[in-house]
Amino acid sequence: MTQPARVTLALGAETVLVDRVLRAAWSGVLSEDSSAQRVEVQPGDEDAAEAISQACAPTLFGDQVAVVIRGIDELGDEGADALKSVLADQPDNVWLILTHPGGVKGKGMIDAAKAAGAEIVECKELKKGKTTTDFLVKEFTKGKRKITSDALTVLYDSVGQDLPMLVAATSQLMSDVEHDPIGVEDVRQYFDGIAEVAGFAISDAVWDRRGVDAVRSLRQMTLTTDHARVGVTAVMAIASGLRSIVRVAAMPPGASDQDIARQAGVPPWKVTMLKRQWSKWSGDQRRVARAAVELAEADGAMKGGVGAGTSLDAEQKMFVLESMVARLARRD
Repeated sequence: MTQPARVTLALGAETVLVDRVLRAAWSGVLSEDSSAQRVEVQPGDEDAAEAISQACAPTLFGDQVAVVIRGIDELGDEGADALKSVLADQPDNVWLILTHPGGVKGKGMIDAAKAAGAEIVECKELKKGKTTTDFLVKEFTKGKRKITSDALTVLYDSVGQDLPMLVAATSQLMSDVEHDPIGVEDVRQYFDGIAEVAGFAISDAVWDRRGVDAVRSLRQMTLTTDHARVGVTAVMAIASGLRSIVRVAAMPPGASDQDIARQAGVPPWKVTMLKRQWSKWSGDQRRVARAAVELAEADGAMKGGVGAGTSLDAEQKMFVLESMVARLARRD
């Protein structure tokens, strides 16, 4: 096993990645000495400088100590000087595990860590779309598992840019699903009862003009989801699907899938689905326009009505919602 670095710096603000670096560095220290002590120093405390000096002071018996400082950019002048002093002349029994969110604040501490030979681990926040989905693919690959592109799209659409939840879902899917590749139904079963997932299933069926599937998905959603959330979430998902289709339709002929994905803000493999959906509506653009108006009206109805005396009870909302979904998705 490679000996862990004496100084580790997680550089960036992506919490999931930073936490991984901290866990890996601490595990590395324990692999060297299972009796090592862990000391956390709060950089914003008034006594941070004293805490650093005490934690990093040589001991009579050379006890191993891992000093963890989350956010070295928050160190005051005295605390920064204390840490720089340790970095310049690090005791043999001390391991430093540091984090910095990036940026210019406290940049001198980054330079000091680099000068001390620190292992710098980039933990930049992941951009939405392809950068995040590529990260998820690597997660499955590291777990020696596979997931279909459609299933990955459903996973990302369901959770959104919530990396901790995406990572947790990825881990859980690999644990619970025994076969490869993990498919769309596996993801949907994992999220059974979560309104956002059911909403996107309804949206896909509507814009694919699969009326029966759209109504079936809506009814299933009412059985597994808090009724107070059904209407708003379903309308939101259908409207989101429409916006994505319109963005794709507006792209110039000959645009690559990568360009379309970037402009539409969707994963590249979703472009094919959106193109297919648009092809089913391109000859019926007036109806698309009417759908936008219907969705706006439905959004108001689901949220309590758009005028005095127009609020609906739960059953009325479900009737309006199911009627709209069936009307939008029909082929005639």
